[in-house]
Amino acid sequence: MNRFSRPVSAFVLLLVTPVLLAAQDDAKSKNSAGKVVSSVNADVTIARKATAEKRYGDAETLMQKDVSEHPELIVPRVELGLAQMGLEKYDAAAASFRQVLGIDAKIDTVTHDDAFYQKNGIQATHASRNTAGGEYIAEKNRDPEVIGAAWNGLGEIYIRQKHFKEAQDAYDSAAQINPAKAAFYRNNETILFFKAGQSDAQLAAAEKAIAADPTRASMYYFKAQALVSRASVDASGKMVLPPGCAEAYQKYLQLEPNGQFSADAKGILTAAGVPVPSTPGKKS
Repeated sequence: MNRFSRPVSAFVLLLVTPVLLAAQDDAKSKNSAGKVVSSVNADVTIARKATAEKRYGDAETLMQKDVSEHPELIVPRVELGLAQMGLEKYDAAAASFRQVLGIDAKIDTVTHDDAFYQKNGIQATHASRNTAGGEYIAEKNRDPEVIGAAWNGLGEIYIRQKHFKEAQDAYDSAAQINPAKAAFYRNNETILFFKAGQSDAQLAAAEKAIAADPTRASMYYFKAQALVSRASVDASGKMVLPPGCAEAYQKYLQLEPNGQFSADAKGILTAAGVPVPSTPGKKS
């Protein structure tokens, strides 16, 4: 027998055995990861239902547990931020969203790029926030749906805390990273600026919302409502609307002739001596 036969066989065995063990370890790892995915998915579904039902405390407790146990996962952290917003814990919610986005809390600048998230295994989802079920933590990349939700939440917090420029930047980021939901983000931005009494920012947001989805009637109303604050009165006492205001009211009434704001829109157009669009099917 060749004197090298036995040592060579032993050497081959030593090479093969670790590979087999590694494969077994990998299988265990995948199985363990699958259990984590299943468990967190179930928790996220429960938390979303609780948030929808305004049981924000229940959602916060559940998501805080998952975030503590799996700090590398970002979807539970987004849900935690949303629950904290519902509880009006705005500083805590902002911190949750900033952690998702990799933002330094002091200077509000993004401190990590996509390579950081991939390297550190931070996972996201292709599932919509409005979709129950599905693997919420199946992707290692920062998914636009999740990151857009975090920017959207941060924008709302900034408006509530009167950081208006930062809010505009946050909504710009949400729309840029997830163009498919740009109209949704801009709608939120417009309404929140309206509630905050920021007519200039409301106007800018409404115009961006209309650009994203020109069929959304309410955005024309909020555009007109922002502009009407600039109206004047002529020598005869008649209201003079600024450029674009009457057209926005008219467009709103064309899309929603009997909508929530139709009486207000019609009243202002009438006061300004501007024709009110006729209601379809109604004799003028």
